[in-house]
Parts: sequence; structure tokens; C-alpha cells
Amino acid sequence: MRAIIGREALHGSWLTPTLYGEPFLTKPPGMYAAIAAVSAPFGDVTAISSRIPSAIAATVVVLLFYFAFRQIVDRRLALAGAMLLPVSLVWLEKAQSAEIDMLQVAWVSCALFCFLRALPCGRDADALRSEDSASRLTGIWWIAALLCVAAGFLTKWTAPAFFYLAVVPMLAWRQQISLLWSRGHFIGVAVAGLIVALWAGAVASQVGWPLLRDTVVTEAAQRFAPHHGGRAYPWLETLAFPFQVLVACMPWSLLALYSLRPAYFQLWNENGRRLLQLLHCWTWPNLLFWSLPAQHHVRYCLPMCPGLIGLGVMVFVNCLAATRRLCAAERVGQPNALLRKAFAPRLNTIVFVGILIAWCGVKIAFVEAVLPKRTEHRHVEQTASRLSELVPQGESLYLCKLKDEGVLFYYNRPARRFHWDELPARPFHAVLIEAEWRQEKDSSRFEIVELLRDQQGDAIVLVRFP
Repeated sequence: MRAIIGREALHGSWLTPTLYGEPFLTKPPGMYAAIAAVSAPFGDVTAISSRIPSAIAATVVVLLFYFAFRQIVDRRLALAGAMLLPVSLVWLEKAQSAEIDMLQVAWVSCALFCFLRALPCGRDADALRSEDSASRLTGIWWIAALLCVAAGFLTKWTAPAFFYLAVVPMLAWRQQISLLWSRGHFIGVAVAGLIVALWAGAVASQVGWPLLRDTVVTEAAQRFAPHHGGRAYPWLETLAFPFQVLVACMPWSLLALYSLRPAYFQLWNENGRRLLQLLHCWTWPNLLFWSLPAQHHVRYCLPMCPGLIGLGVMVFVNCLAATRRLCAAERVGQPNALLRKAFAPRLNTIVFVGILIAWCGVKIAFVEAVLPKRTEHRHVEQTASRLSELVPQGESLYLCKLKDEGVLFYYNRPARRFHWDELPARPFHAVLIEAEWRQEKDSSRFEIVELLRDQQGDAIVLVRFP
């Protein structure tokens, strides 16, 4: 679906997301515009180009963590920590998708690391705040952080929540909550708000305020209204959700729990403690908050997963650094000192390379065995090819309740929504799901062309309305 809307953006509908000729405002246009931008050199959105924004976003997150680790450890350990960030179950699961959530992860990560740069640090933090040069620099980083939040919001509505659920606890922890009333923060909020308001006004001028408002309210109600749709509040899911996230972020989530020890903070310098504080505030307040809504899925809280994984990676990097320090501390009369000095650095390399080799094996097995098993019975390209043969060239294909975007992506010809009470005036072909066909099968309004299967194996029917 993201790729289909991205194709519409490539053809001009980049401001208002459009699906099958109708506005589709459940998500803002950020991901679709990104797909269109990277697909423009190819001339069309393909299965590969639609995944490029997600791949770039994931790479940006890895680089951000490298530069963050570089402030507290040397280059080799920082590189090792950054390379280990994608070694987790949740990244493996998202690796093959054109995921809107991964782009949001990148924007939230950029915003939080810009915020970290905006924080005064050291014993003279109060003095630094009063200096004009430091104040201007802090303001620039605040504005950069809020611009990233605006970009995240225009990718998916929840980006500001992830940002402030980390920022407010961290400022309270560091007793710097007054920074929320700083000039830089207010300017950043104003600029970000103006950007969002300009987009909303432009969309509303095209589709009307009621449609934009009702779509956003419905999206929020599905997530946050406890009894939306008549369903009871899922207490069991709420209690189990934090454990699902911990499992999804394994193996680093297990090490992240070790970083909760108060004494662990003393192992780091001031920059290391600030980074630890950010990662803790990035992780635990968001995990608690996103366990409370009525809908629970790990991908909904994906922007907090780098914080949790980063905590575990920091523990691992600290273990590597401790091993290096131990082997370097050669003392007179210490037994086997020379042996340890020679072997311990190699042990670090062996462990690191072993993890990467094992992970590559897991990833190859996942891509070559698990994914083909999931998709072997879908036959979306064959179904799309058959539709192309049966529907005349130059004619739009219509659908009402069908949601099989896999087939329609590979169909790659104009498709439009229709409603049973407003049928197009001219003859047309339409794809009906089985429920629609059974409800209307005794009707003389259409003739059956061919029975097909969607990517889930369910029956769909191509019909022709005379």
C-alpha cells in the first residue's frame, strides 16, 4: 500500500496521500514523498525503490549511534557498537519491508540526538546557559530537534509523543526542566508548528477540513479509546506488551536490564552518563505509555526500540572496553600477564566477529528460507498479470472493499474505488471480494469474467459491468 501511494505521489499527489483516486489521510505524506523521490530516477516505483527510504533511514540511525558512541569510547568500539545495533529480532523482521515506521524511527532518533546536543553539560552548566555563544548554539540544536519532530510528524502522527516522552523525563532527571521555557525551544516549536500548519491548510484546501479532522480523530480513537468499536479493554495484552517488546529487541534487551543498576552509571564519564540518561528516558517512559493504548503491536512503538537496543549495546561495549583495560594493566609479578595482554584484544575481535558471522547466518536463513515460505502461495505477480490480460488497455480497474495491495501494486495500471450506490456511468471492470460477490451474485448488474485468488489465497472475482 505504501508503494502504491508512493506511485501516486510520483505522479503528482505528493501533498495529499491518494489511494485509488481517493484521499488517504490515515498517515501524513512523508513516507510516500520519500518513496516518490528515490523512485524518480527509475521512472516508476518498483519493489526495490519502495524499500530504499527504509534502508536509508535504518542506516542513518546506525550512523547517529556511531557518532554518539564516539563521544564516550574510541573509534573502534564506537564502530563495533553501531554495527551491532541492527543485530536484533525487530530489525530482522523489518528488514524486508517498505516500512513507514523505520522512517519515523530515523526522524525521532535525529530529534533526540539533536536535543542531547542542546543540553548544557558539566559542572558549569548554569554558567554555560548564561553565555551568549552557548545560548545561541543551544537554540540552534533545539530548532534542529523540533524540525526533525515536524518531519517525523509528517511521516506518522505519533512522532511528537515519542520525542517529549523522552525529553520531559530527562530534563526532570537532570533538574533542567526550565529548558522547556527557553527561547530556542519556543522558536523550534513555532517553526515546526508553522510547517505542519501549512501542510494541513494545503491539504484542507484540497479535501476539506471535515475529512482531514475526522480521519485523524478516527485514527486516534482506534489507538487510544479503550472501548472503540465495542471491544473491551485488553488488560492481558497491556500486561504482556512490555515483555513482547523485550523479546523483539533481544538479545540486547537482556543486557539493557543490567544498565538499570545505579552503580552502572559510575562506570562512565559525564558524556557517557548523559547518553545513558537519554537512552533510559527514551526507553522506559515510552514503553510504559505505549502499553496503555487499546491497540498493541511492536511496530507501533518501534521508535523507542533504538533506545532499548542502545542500552544493551552500551553494556556490551563497556565489557569490551573493560577487557581491553584489563589486558593493558600489566603489573610486575602478575602471573600470565603477558599471555593475557596478547590474547585479550584478540578475544574481543573474535567475539565481535563471531557475533556478526552468526547474525549473517541468521539473516541469510531468514531471507532465503523464512520469507519465501511466507510468500510461496501468494502468486501476486501471476494474478496481476492475469488481470492485465483480462482488463482492456486504457480502462481503469475498479474495486470497492478489496484491500489486496500486493496484486494491485504489480498490476501497475489505474485503479479506482467505486461505491455500490454510485456506479460509474460507462461499462467497467471491477474486482469483488467473495462477500461482495455472494451478496450480489443473483444481480443482473454484472457478468463474471474470471475467478482469481488474492495474496492470502482468498477468492476474488473479476466482473464486468455493462
